[in-house]
Amino acid sequence: MSATKLGMRLSLGELFSAGARGVSRYTGTLLAVFVAQSLLAAALIIPISMVLAQVFSHLPMFDEAVDGDLIAIIWCLRHGKTAWLAVLGIVVGAMVMWQLASWFLAGGIYGVLAQRPETRGDTARCFGASGAATYLAYAKLALCSIPGWIIVMFVFGTTLGAAAPRIEHALTMSELIAPLAMVLVPTLALVLFFWTVVDYARVELTLRHDTHGPGAVATYFRSLIWVARRPLSILHTGFGWFVFALVTLMYLYLAQGHPMYGAEGAITLFAVRQGVSLLRMAVRVGVMAGQIELGRTRPLPPKREAKPDAKD
Repeated sequence: MSATKLGMRLSLGELFSAGARGVSRYTGTLLAVFVAQSLLAAALIIPISMVLAQVFSHLPMFDEAVDGDLIAIIWCLRHGKTAWLAVLGIVVGAMVMWQLASWFLAGGIYGVLAQRPETRGDTARCFGASGAATYLAYAKLALCSIPGWIIVMFVFGTTLGAAAPRIEHALTMSELIAPLAMVLVPTLALVLFFWTVVDYARVELTLRHDTHGPGAVATYFRSLIWVARRPLSILHTGFGWFVFALVTLMYLYLAQGHPMYGAEGAITLFAVRQGVSLLRMAVRVGVMAGQIELGRTRPLPPKREAKPDAKD
């Protein structure tokens, strides 16, 4: 990496442009990862639907709960505890499986965006090689990030305890805004910070292209200091979060009060949901492309000398 590149100061607009280029150039990679996510979601939905169907399929009350009837929801939760425990076990297992898979997928995407292969074959090889090369390092980063998430939970518990009396005595939505903001704003700010730190630690591991640099712990703390000194990195990731949430809220707003019945309605709803999921994944990949671009301006640590093998 040239000294000129290291000395550059990128703007937020340049990071957005890098994200758009990355998404448009590697749409095949985006679609492949989306298919993998969809298959995992299908593997989650099928057993959950089977569990719920065995317990509630003969009860009209469950249809009312699906339509949003609060009393029906409470009744189903109280009278189907074993079913919900089974659903919880399925969801937790799927979350663990997705976390294990996401380290490989994220490493592959970062590798493709960093190395910029030209052909589809080169892209596939780069994706697989980068995902495999960074997998264990990403797993170690996840362990390094645990103290940060403990801080997040502590702040959430503290603010929730302070705001609980006001939440319990709130009679209108306007009275809930202030106490909820007291809880959510500092919590989400910390989540955004530590999330960004992990992302840029992954970027450094991807850009380094060596196995003799600092380990995952050192990389994590280097990234923590680097992100704390560069608000642009947090602002860029936060904007991605904002667009992600905006797409989700728009979907919920459009779907509210528009029930779809029959096979045609189910197919339409499935297509819309998949489109929303694909759009949100494109936002995430665009953010990753911008992070790679900003990460290129960051000086990499010196390589450690490999120890020679002992001779007899």
